[in-house]
Amino acid sequence: MKKLIIITSILCVTSLPAWSQIRFDIKAGMSFSSSPSTANILVNRSNPHEEFQMNMIKVKPQFYGGIAVNVGLSSPFFLEGGVSYTKRTSTYMVEYRMPPEIGPATQYMDESENMILLPVNVGVSIGKVDITSGLTASRTISTIKQLTHLKGFHQDANGIKLGWQMGARFAVKRAMIGVEYQASLSRVGQGMYVNGQSLELMNLPGQFVFGIQYKL
Repeated sequence: MKKLIIITSILCVTSLPAWSQIRFDIKAGMSFSSSPSTANILVNRSNPHEEFQMNMIKVKPQFYGGIAVNVGLSSPFFLEGGVSYTKRTSTYMVEYRMPPEIGPATQYMDESENMILLPVNVGVSIGKVDITSGLTASRTISTIKQLTHLKGFHQDANGIKLGWQMGARFAVKRAMIGVEYQASLSRVGQGMYVNGQSLELMNLPGQFVFGIQYKL
């Protein structure tokens, strides 16, 4: 990842005199539902009456919308930034080892996040095909989290998270159709706790995003 940042910086600096054009695009995309495969974690092990195992079992389809700014560098390279919005809804499973006094032993809790994404990519054009790769800063602007119903639940304040992406797209007149793999550098559950125990799972979330981008 450090090498990618260094290469990106060198390309931007050495190509500044060759900037030839700035173009604005609108873009939209979607990713399909997924069921991550991750080992469960045990929570409240010191209290058998409140002990449960937890995992994230599903991520619902996501839709994306935003704008992109494309800056031409020394041919065939270009730099692309922008801003996007998406809503991500994840489902967690909480399974108590001993049936609780109130409620079922297995509970399913949703987490919905409204997110702003700020991607920066370096790309290369090979005929009608663009290949891009870069980093993304994301910020959750609002959330609805049923996990707050867990006794002793606590979450750190939402900060900026980093991710990376790589993709390819094909030009069709003024539109570009493609696919991009997006992945987070933060694990699922990072910053969430129950009675001081981290709910962090061994899962770095990622998904394929199929999109269309239109040149204005």
